[in-house]
Amino acid sequence: MSKKRFTVRPQIEVNLTQQDIDDIMVTALEGGINYWCRKAEVLGEYLGETASDQISRGGILILHDAESAQTWELTLGKFLNGVKLYFEQGCHVQVEDNAIDTCDIDAGDADCIIQLAIFEEVVFG
Repeated sequence: MSKKRFTVRPQIEVNLTQQDIDDIMVTALEGGINYWCRKAEVLGEYLGETASDQISRGGILILHDAESAQTWELTLGKFLNGVKLYFEQGCHVQVEDNAIDTCDIDAGDADCIIQLAIFEEVVFG
């Protein structure tokens, strides 16, 4: 006799601070995405001190493919959608009081978030 299974998809609200986004971007740019992205280029002027500060301030990063001339544009809207997809797909860190501890996000998590932001799926790795 087979057991019945019931799927429940709870919705979760996660509030990210500007610092949370910057921290995730640092993790992505300093090791998370380097195997498929050879360069992250700031579009326009720097809105913070480093490229990792751009997204949380409404800037745009152009990500360059490691093996071809292909590029992708990363914006705050895409980043936030990547975080949403990250949680919806079951890849997640602990959420407490609608906040995350970015220390729990490693290079693999940051890579996943950026790929979901750009491709809406994990393409590399």
